[in-house]
Amino acid sequence: MNKPRARNLLSAFCLLASLFTVACVNSPIIGIIGEAVMLPCPCMSPINPDLLYLYWQIQETVVDAFIKGEASRSHQDKMYHNRTKLFVRENSTCSLLLSQLSVKDEKTYECLHGSPDIKKNYVSLLVAANYTSPVLQVPSEQPRGRYTCTATGGFPEATIHWLLDNQPLLWDPEPQQSVLDESTGRYNVTSTLAANISQDSTLTCIVENKRLHVNLSQTLNSPSTQDTPQNHIVIPVVVVLLLFIS
Repeated sequence: MNKPRARNLLSAFCLLASLFTVACVNSPIIGIIGEAVMLPCPCMSPINPDLLYLYWQIQETVVDAFIKGEASRSHQDKMYHNRTKLFVRENSTCSLLLSQLSVKDEKTYECLHGSPDIKKNYVSLLVAANYTSPVLQVPSEQPRGRYTCTATGGFPEATIHWLLDNQPLLWDPEPQQSVLDESTGRYNVTSTLAANISQDSTLTCIVENKRLHVNLSQTLNSPSTQDTPQNHIVIPVVVVLLLFIS
């Protein structure tokens, strides 16, 4: 019996919001996939929770709500069940904690709040995930061959760069391969380089995640010294030497 009344309250509140709100657009927030993120929305001060109407929504999809002193989740979309928390009474804020982030959470969220004046804030949420440390695979015959650099499990799609003796290459690698894992929404990226590497040179691949401002690298030294790889995050590189050992 209470659902039609709650729906009417929501409709009336949104109608008023569309007519009288002052919209505030915040800078994008970056959240890490699998973790929690706080979406900021400052309430009016001083705040009286018993008079407050607060709705977090995406267009007409309700993410969470707080109506006149009580949390109201009767119309919360099932995608957000057990993933949200409001801190109205604890911290006198209208901010929303959203947990267990996934790629699907990358949206623009709307915070509607009034007591009795109605205000509207927009929060753009971007999600990201770090890649694994890159693995640099070398050809079985030195110095000629095809080198591959691979990193997995990141978001958004990363870009792989190559350096020869700490300088950009004078030729282009093969087109980068990016594979989206549909089950996780994350990318696996691979770049292949056909090159002749001299014995006194070093080859480095760099995986750039622009959103997180993170670069992961793997460096392969020349065959005579490659047992001491230099790397931001080191993963051992296995070089096939069996042909040279008899």
